[in-house]
Amino acid sequence: MPTKGRPPGTMPAGQALATGVIGLLVAMFLNAGQLVRDAERKEFGTPIDIYVDAYGWEDFRAREAEVVADALFLTEPRRVADEALGREFDDGSDAFVFTQGSTGGTTTGDTTQDTGRDDTGAGDTTATTVAGSESTDGDGPDSTVADDDGDVVTTAAPTTAAPTTTTTEPARVPTAAAPLDLWVGGDSMTQVFGESFVRLAAETGVIASTLDYRISSGLTRPDFFNWPGRFADVISETDPEVMIVMFGANDAQGLALPTGVFQPFEDEWVAEYSARVGFVMDQLTADSDRLVIWVGQPRMRSDSFDARMQRLNEIYEGQAELREQVLYFDSVPLFSNDSGAYEAFLPALDGAVRDLRQGDGVHLSRPGGDLLADAVLDLLGEQIDLESGAAPETTTTTTPVATTAGV
Repeated sequence: MPTKGRPPGTMPAGQALATGVIGLLVAMFLNAGQLVRDAERKEFGTPIDIYVDAYGWEDFRAREAEVVADALFLTEPRRVADEALGREFDDGSDAFVFTQGSTGGTTTGDTTQDTGRDDTGAGDTTATTVAGSESTDGDGPDSTVADDDGDVVTTAAPTTAAPTTTTTEPARVPTAAAPLDLWVGGDSMTQVFGESFVRLAAETGVIASTLDYRISSGLTRPDFFNWPGRFADVISETDPEVMIVMFGANDAQGLALPTGVFQPFEDEWVAEYSARVGFVMDQLTADSDRLVIWVGQPRMRSDSFDARMQRLNEIYEGQAELREQVLYFDSVPLFSNDSGAYEAFLPALDGAVRDLRQGDGVHLSRPGGDLLADAVLDLLGEQIDLESGAAPETTTTTTPVATTAGV
C-alpha cells in the first residue's frame, strides 16, 4: 500500500539519493582503470593538473579505486568487454628506448632503437643534438617561434651529424599483377590526405595502398597511442615497400622525461623530439630498401600554431637529410599565397580556386587533400617507375557489318 502523501511507484528522496550514490560508486570501481588512463593521457601541464587536483585522482587511485577494484575483480567485466571489442591499452613506456650513450633524448653517444620486432638489426645511428651538447658538426642558426601569448621564444637549432652512405638496390618496376605495396598513415592530418592518396594511387593501376590514421596521436604521447609499436606490427605483418607518414599536429605539447616535463622547443624538448623522429625513421628503414616519405605540415591559420608546425617541419627535414631512404616533402608552398602566408582559397587540381582547408584552419578539405596527394604521388613517381608497368590503354574499334535487304 503506498505511503500516505507519496505517489505510487516513487521512493523517499533519501533512498533515491543513496541509490544514486551507490550506482556512481559501482560505476567508478568498474571503470577505475579507464578513468586512470583518461587522467594520465591529458596534456602535460595545466589540463592534467586541473583534472588531478579536482578529483584528487593521483592519490586516490593509488590508495583506493584501482587497487580495491583490482583486488575485488571489479575491473574484470570492463577488461573482458574491452578485449571482446579489440581494445588494447599501452602506456607507451617502451615506445622509444635509447641505450646509454644516445645523443638524442637524455643521454649522449650512439643510439640503438628497439623497434619491438624480434630481430635486432636496426643498427646504430647518430641523432641530432642541441646547442650546448656535444656535436660532430657545426652549429645551425637559432629559430624563433611565437608562444600562445604571442611572445617570441628563441630556441637553439639542432646540429647535425654527417649523413651515412648506404647502397640500396634499384627500385623494382611495379605492375598491375605485382603492385607496389604502400602504407600511408599518421595523425588526423593524414585522414583526408590519405583518402585522396589511396584513390589517386589506385588510378595508376600499379599501387596497392593501405591507410592507417589515428586522431589526436603523434610522437610526444606514446601513452595515448604507441606509434613505434604500431609500426613494428605493420612491418612484421605486411612489410610495405613504401611508407608515407605525417605527424606534428598534436606534437607541440609537453614531453614527460625521467628528468622532468619539458614544454615545446625547450632545449631538452628539441633534443628528445628530434631523437624520436630519427628513431622512427630508422625503424621504418631498418634492414630493408623501403622508401619513406615524411610529409611536413602545411601552413596554419593561427600564427602561433603555424610557427610551432614550421619548427617541427625543420626537425623532420633535418632528420630526413641524414637518411638516404627518407625523403621529406615540404607541403608549405602548396598551401601558401604569393607572400608565403596561410591562404585557404587557392588553385586546386582542376585549376579552379577552391577552399583547400576545413573551417578550423588546420585540417585539409577534399580539394586540399587531393592537391597534396597528387604532389606526393609525383614525388613517389620520381623515385619509382609507376608508368612502365601500367597496363596500356586499349581502344576497341567496331566495324559495321554490311547487310543486304531481303537476305
